[in-house]
Amino acid sequence: MKRLISGIILAALLVSLLPMTALAGTGYAMVTNTNRLNIRSGPGTEHAIIGSIPRGEWIEVFGNDGSWVYGRTVKTNITGYFSGSFLKITGTGSGGVGSVVVVNNPNPSSFLNLRQSPSYSAPVLAIFYNGATGTVLGHTNGWYHVDISGMRGYFRQEFLKLSGGMGSVGTATVYSQNGGSVNLRSGPFYGNNVIGSGAVGTVVTVYLKGSQFWYIAMAGTYGFMDSAFLTGGSGGGSGSNPQPNPPIVIPDSTNAIVTNVGKNLNLREQPNTTSRVLGSYPGNTAIQVLAQGSVWSRVRVPLSGKTGYMMTRYLTLYGLPVTPTLRVTHPQRTYVNLRTKPSAAGSVTLRVPHGSTVTTLIAGGTWTQVKYKNVTGWMMTYFLK
Repeated sequence: MKRLISGIILAALLVSLLPMTALAGTGYAMVTNTNRLNIRSGPGTEHAIIGSIPRGEWIEVFGNDGSWVYGRTVKTNITGYFSGSFLKITGTGSGGVGSVVVVNNPNPSSFLNLRQSPSYSAPVLAIFYNGATGTVLGHTNGWYHVDISGMRGYFRQEFLKLSGGMGSVGTATVYSQNGGSVNLRSGPFYGNNVIGSGAVGTVVTVYLKGSQFWYIAMAGTYGFMDSAFLTGGSGGGSGSNPQPNPPIVIPDSTNAIVTNVGKNLNLREQPNTTSRVLGSYPGNTAIQVLAQGSVWSRVRVPLSGKTGYMMTRYLTLYGLPVTPTLRVTHPQRTYVNLRTKPSAAGSVTLRVPHGSTVTTLIAGGTWTQVKYKNVTGWMMTYFLK
């Protein structure tokens, strides 16, 4: 028993010695983007799992160590470390995890590099001009780890400013069955202090929707209210999320983004809608087009590192032709067969002369689907330049 007690004391001392940005209470955070979030004994996946917390539940934030948040679960009272990638924090504009930052380059015509890791020598994921906004995931040695336009990377802190707030998800109206006022609390728990009250019919701005308590603003005061006493809070009110910032694409790295049409775009193994889905990506996700076709393009998604096919009509292209074309080239300067299917067994429909220009429909494999003089067929990619 003595050995067990000694171990617990030692663990507590080690936790107290870990470097953190802040040790005083800095607010609350809500679990998002995962059904259950692991709670760990230290700031990293190499540390032991000591519990978990479901989506929509709240933690009290004490501080952060890089992209890891140190805090305590509100309902189950477990203290530990939580990955900031799966938290939305009640931002106060302090620069901590959950704060909103804005690109603020002293030279307005210059851009700011978003890098893969906190180093000037790290690969550049995308570049952003002044006014682009992101959410802070962590801070280390003068670099902010941010979530911006569906990507996660690092910005130098000298070229950022705090926006002083977080984006709303809509509005809601205070409601109670008996007509009485509803309390606004300092935290997402009935044991927290009452910091205000709203009469029935009061319109509030909603920022975060937890499983029971929502984080809202009412008459300039920010706090938590039980969602059972809020109606019309589906996001259809006057509030709205900040619009994502499309990244300025980089030659040889990214040259397209997923067009924002309100739904995700599938990355498929082969260029057809029955092929296996490798991933699904929201609007404004940066894309590298490897081989452009007017119907399907072979692409790489830097965010996941996956390669496959996307329907070109759902991509916004940068620096690429509206109509992709290729030139037919034969080593003997004769002709290349246009076939009915992507195989040497396909029937020959045309013999396309060397030097002819064809429109690319589906690109990226051993065979390319092209159109030549209004005739569509397949040609070996080897003969196309």
